[in-house]
Amino acid sequence: MNYILIGRIFSVLACILMVVIGYIRHKRTVLLAQNVQLILFTISYAFLGGMAAVVSNIVSLIRNLICLKWNLNTPLKIFFIGFQGVFTYFTTQNTWVDWLPFLAATALTVTLSSKKDLVIKLGCIGSTLCFGLYDFNLRNWLVFAFDVFTFVSSWIGVYRILYSSRHTDH
Repeated sequence: MNYILIGRIFSVLACILMVVIGYIRHKRTVLLAQNVQLILFTISYAFLGGMAAVVSNIVSLIRNLICLKWNLNTPLKIFFIGFQGVFTYFTTQNTWVDWLPFLAATALTVTLSSKKDLVIKLGCIGSTLCFGLYDFNLRNWLVFAFDVFTFVSSWIGVYRILYSSRHTDH
């Protein structure tokens, strides 16, 4: 079995989960599901040669595990953003495309400490946009299509959060 096929299989599994995560409203559930997604995508990108994404996903997985256990405070955010920046610098070719996964992780890292599900969901949307550009540039069309589906499902998630908060307030 060739590496590209193996990478695509893991991509499809991660992508299906990624679209489902777009509908989820609550931070803890998003983080748990995203951890599985990050593992699947790490395996996928390792087979497909997307080292910047492998780096980003590993650091994001560690960040999520810490965020599930403790509050993601400012020093931790700075640590993860800085660590990922240094790791990206030393493990990639430093093209603008290589920095898209870093930007994706940063968008999520900055918003994860919020108590508001809406803010976290908007961070997820920013992250999806960055990975959409990354997958487009890798010509990873299947995953790019799922990035688009996730973008749409995430906006549905935003609507669900806003709709839920409107009906809870009255």
